[in-house]
Amino acid sequence: MLGCYDKRITFYSQQVRALSLVHALHAEGYLSAPKRIAVIGAGAAGVTAAAALALITDSEVVLFERSHELMPIQKATLRRNIDPHIFDWPEWDTDDPLADLPILDWTAGPAQGVRKAVASEFERMVGALSPRLKKRMRHRVTAINPERKSFELVFERDAEPGEVEDSVEDRDRFDIVFIAIGFGLEPTQTLVGIQNQSYWSDAGVPVPEFEGRTKPRFFISGNGDGALIDFVASASMDFDHARMIATITKHPGIEEIFDSLQAIDLRARGVEASGERFDLVAAYDAEVLSKLKTLGLIQAVVGRLRPGVQLVLQTRHPEIFTAATSVLNRLAAYITMKACEARPQHSFEHIHCTDVRIVAPPEESPYEATHWLECSGMTVGAHSVIIRRGPNQTAVRAPFANVLSGFEEEHQTWLNLHGDATLVPRLSTEARGFFESRAREMHLPSAPRAQMATAALLTDSIQIRPVHGGVRWSGSMAAPEVMAAWSNTGSQLHIFCTDDPSSYGPVATAIVRLATHASSCKIIADPARWRFFAERLSSESLHAEGLQLPEIEAGASTAVNRNPVTDDPGELARTIHKVLDSWTLDAIDNHITEYLATGRDSGRRVGFNAAITLRVRMRPIWLRWKASFDRDEVMRARFLRLLVCALDDDDSIELAHVLVGPAKLTSLVRGTTVALAIAAAWETLAPCDLAPGNLLRSRAGATSWTGHTCAADQVDGVPMSLCAARYMWQTQFVILSVRGSIDLAMRAEEAFSSTDQQQPNFTESFGSGQIIMSIDAALTKALETGPAELALLLDGIERAHFAQLIQKIEPQGEEHAYDVQEEKL
Repeated sequence: MLGCYDKRITFYSQQVRALSLVHALHAEGYLSAPKRIAVIGAGAAGVTAAAALALITDSEVVLFERSHELMPIQKATLRRNIDPHIFDWPEWDTDDPLADLPILDWTAGPAQGVRKAVASEFERMVGALSPRLKKRMRHRVTAINPERKSFELVFERDAEPGEVEDSVEDRDRFDIVFIAIGFGLEPTQTLVGIQNQSYWSDAGVPVPEFEGRTKPRFFISGNGDGALIDFVASASMDFDHARMIATITKHPGIEEIFDSLQAIDLRARGVEASGERFDLVAAYDAEVLSKLKTLGLIQAVVGRLRPGVQLVLQTRHPEIFTAATSVLNRLAAYITMKACEARPQHSFEHIHCTDVRIVAPPEESPYEATHWLECSGMTVGAHSVIIRRGPNQTAVRAPFANVLSGFEEEHQTWLNLHGDATLVPRLSTEARGFFESRAREMHLPSAPRAQMATAALLTDSIQIRPVHGGVRWSGSMAAPEVMAAWSNTGSQLHIFCTDDPSSYGPVATAIVRLATHASSCKIIADPARWRFFAERLSSESLHAEGLQLPEIEAGASTAVNRNPVTDDPGELARTIHKVLDSWTLDAIDNHITEYLATGRDSGRRVGFNAAITLRVRMRPIWLRWKASFDRDEVMRARFLRLLVCALDDDDSIELAHVLVGPAKLTSLVRGTTVALAIAAAWETLAPCDLAPGNLLRSRAGATSWTGHTCAADQVDGVPMSLCAARYMWQTQFVILSVRGSIDLAMRAEEAFSSTDQQQPNFTESFGSGQIIMSIDAALTKALETGPAELALLLDGIERAHFAQLIQKIEPQGEEHAYDVQEEKL
């Protein structure tokens, strides 16, 4: 059974149920062997299930439909709008017009247009998947007879040439049968003397006032979604379904009542689940009415009322609304009621009764009316009577009673088990990816919308929105996938940011980092609020040169409703930085691995020639470092940040994060490779995850040394080559990899010898003078010669450092002062 016993039925939800069911059956192995599969019913659920089955299996899939057209119900109206996500309102981004389905996709619009788009794509799939996907139109299935492990379908079909009768009863056998028969049609006559017009026909939509009636009167029976929509349509001067939706969802400030609406809805569902009734109108009166007035929404609807309209809504219970309906439709009807009460020439009346019948006009009619109805003793007149009590579900299910026995109870148990999660079905990421992958493998023709997007250069879209202290991320790219924006794939990335950067916490910095280093990325946001924030971290950074300001462009927020996830801002920022750090490390690894194996240095990113004997020694060290970085994301992040930023304090972490990326790949590669070369000589040098610095040198029999390998361009706006010697480094040695630093060692040594600071303690590790090593002529020569020459150079630098330090601390002439003092340190 597919969607025939569910609630809150929409065109989109039926498609999602079909895809989810087919994916689940595949995952559980039910579709592993080729079978004959029948799908009964070519509505939204049936055509989607049939297409999905034929796409992922080698089975023969046969779609049965009693009409001569696919999805016949939706073909009859242009005035009803079909929208994929609006049933979720007031959740965020429910105004996204794109269904965004892996197959049979469509965009919000009039029912005829949506039906045409889906039917056209289905026909293309029939052609592409022939002969295993077949249609049997004008085939009415009348029975299903289980026989062992298969099913016999009994159906009526049009006679073929040579057959005598107009229609013929026939039979066929299938291994699996999908029943997607929907809910049937509305009765043509609920009240004797009143002809019903189907909800899905243009004739069923109340028309604009053209008869010049002073007080047009409408009687609407029912309180499901269809009845509520037609209640609003009856009240409207010129009803437009899409405009009705936009009037509420686009009204300035409407988000101020989101929390209240959701809280009321949650309470209502809980009460009704227990078998009691909940007065939604009373809740709206108490909790949202004053705000609706303040926002001007009720007054806006007053201006759109049909002149002089008189409305009567009849329901079976005293409570006008039920929680089974859409929040948006409920609110639209509620606002319409209040709008009618706001003007004396309009009126609204609610009647609850279980029996309504047509009666003769009263002898002295209090007003002019076309129809007169009696409702539990009360007589009401109306020019138009609209009955919306739902379709005849019992009749449509009757032919399959033998196989449906017990199904409704079983289904209700499932609904109770999963609670609110069943209200609005969502397509899982796994199911979506599975069908998209299979469609590519089958070379399935893209839908027209997808073809146009591809021709115009495919754009990935992400929307990031602050919600209740968290951050909601949605779109075609999940947060763990954003590293793709750095891979030069040719696609563009648009990041829609709806609010001020301060509303996002650390996520705003992560977004600027992503956009700063991406080749084709735009931040779609208010430039006045985002440009200054982004400049400080990128083009105007005091700690890096050559970073470009991300492209920031004003524009309306395009709702992106795919796979929405709400997360803590700190956790989301950490996820983004983690995957971008991973991308950066892989890029460094690719360059270093090739350099150590072949000596090739594409783009001169390493910037020096290392002897083959030194490169051989560096390779296993890099493998150990890389493995450590892969295991420990904190260590990896610290190492990369300090490679391009000299600042090593908690307040600078976010700023330093932004510097790490493709635009600084040369600095990152060079700083890492120089540190590796030093490690090949010192051997006990390795990355660390604790302050200060990003390196630690273990020294046998002595205190370990902290180190900082740094390839930063500048510190606080001053070029590194000019300020390194006087900068207050926090570690005991510094490895600098900056251009223009050939004479740095001389000035560093001069700084040591001329220091006139207070005598430091032996245990003091900050500000007491460091070993500063830079890419100078001596180091370059040692690297080209080999590990022995490099070790000798480093030993000399180390001894010179101790000699200067000892002289400053405790001047003495003993021959072995260095050895003694080293042991103390």
